[in-house]
Amino acid sequence: MRKIILGILIISFITVVFLNFNQEKEIRVRVIPSSDNSYDLKVKEKAKDITICYLKEASSDSYDTYLKNIQLTLNAFELVLEKELKEDVTVELSNHTLYNKTYNNSAVKNTEQMTLYVVIGEGNGSNWWGTVYPEFLEVNGSDEIKYESLILSIFNKIKGDKND
Repeated sequence: MRKIILGILIISFITVVFLNFNQEKEIRVRVIPSSDNSYDLKVKEKAKDITICYLKEASSDSYDTYLKNIQLTLNAFELVLEKELKEDVTVELSNHTLYNKTYNNSAVKNTEQMTLYVVIGEGNGSNWWGTVYPEFLEVNGSDEIKYESLILSIFNKIKGDKND
């Protein structure tokens, strides 16, 4: 009996390790305006367009190369944004967890991933975000985003709620 339990534990451990090593890496982007007033939202749209062009130029089929391209040009990109937007801009590349979301029948996993932050002014407005690696998936500010909770989904299935 001990051998069976030990075997199950070893197989479980190997499975967890294997799944964690095979998680696909992503690069995400968030553009955050100073506020949600109409002027700042127009500035956010312009920043989004400039950021998409920048990221398409930095693009690579290799995660490491794409990341390196961004890191090497981060300061120059920040200067371009400040010049074009005529606003204070902070650009940062760091790990961030974006919780489970779905849009256009695509899902964003609840994992910590590299994220390019473009923060305009105070950065207190509603952000635009997207995934740019491995696929370039844009999310528009007007797209409806459905947040999903695994626990709530299980609860609704147990309860028999058909609206989940």
